[in-house]
Amino acid sequence: MKTDKHEGHSLTKGELLAFIEKTIQELEQNSDPKNESLYALLLSMASWLEAANLPDTPSTEAFAKILHASPYYK
Repeated sequence: MKTDKHEGHSLTKGELLAFIEKTIQELEQNSDPKNESLYALLLSMASWLEAANLPDTPSTEAFAKILHASPYYK
C-alpha cells in the first residue's frame, strides 16, 4: 500500500479511517493466520475512530488514544 501521498501533511480523520479500512481489505484478500491479531486490532481501531468525537485532523495524542482504546473496543 502506498502511503507517500500523505508524506509531509497530517491525515484527516476521514483519510485515516479510509487508510485503516483499505488495510483491512488487503488483509482480507491476503489471509494469513499470522495477521489475525492485526486484523482484529484494525477493525477495532476503525470502529473506535468512527464513534469517537475527534477533530477533523487528529493529533498524535488522539492517535495514541486510538491505539490505546482499540484493543478494548468492540
